[in-house]
Amino acid sequence: MNKNGKISFDKSNFRSYFDQYFKALVGFANKFLSDIDMSEDLVQEVFAKLWEKHDEYENETTLKVYLYRSVRNNCLNQLKKQKVRQDYQTESLPQLDTEEFFLDQVLSEEVSRLLYRSISELPEKRQQIVRYSLQGLKNQEIADMMGSTINTVKSQKMYAYKELREKLGKHAFLIALLLDINI
Repeated sequence: MNKNGKISFDKSNFRSYFDQYFKALVGFANKFLSDIDMSEDLVQEVFAKLWEKHDEYENETTLKVYLYRSVRNNCLNQLKKQKVRQDYQTESLPQLDTEEFFLDQVLSEEVSRLLYRSISELPEKRQQIVRYSLQGLKNQEIADMMGSTINTVKSQKMYAYKELREKLGKHAFLIALLLDINI
C-alpha cells in the first residue's frame, strides 16, 4: 500500500500478490478453458498487464475484481478464438478433402507452372512487364517502375502476349481463363 492507503505495485509487493492469487486465478480460468497450461499462461498474461499498467487500486477488493474480471474476459476471448478456429476447420476440412478440390489445385499448379515456364522464355524486358502485370500493376505503374514510357510498356506487353499465345497454343485460352489475364 502507498501513502493514500491504495494498492500500488513495486517488486516486493507485486510478487506477494502474484503468489497469493495465482493458483486461485488459474483454477478459475481452468473452469472456462479446461486446459491447465493455457490457464496458467493466461493468468501470467493478466499479471504482466497489471505490472505494465502501474495503476493504483482503492483496496484489495478492487484489485481482486480487476484480476477476476480480466481473467474471465481473457478466457472468453480465448474461447471465441477457439470457436472461430474450430468453425473454420469444420467448414474447410471437408472441402479440402474432396477429389474436386484436389483436382482443381493440381490443375491450377500445372497451369501456373506452364505459364511461368513460357514467361521465362521471353526476352527479359517482356518477362518483367508480364510479371508486373500478373501482380496487378497498371501499365503506368509498370512504366514508372521500369523507367519507360507507357507506350513502350503497352507495345512490349502486346508482343509478349502474342509470343505467349504462340508458345502455349491451344492452352493459351485455358490459362487466360483460369488466371484471369488477357493473353
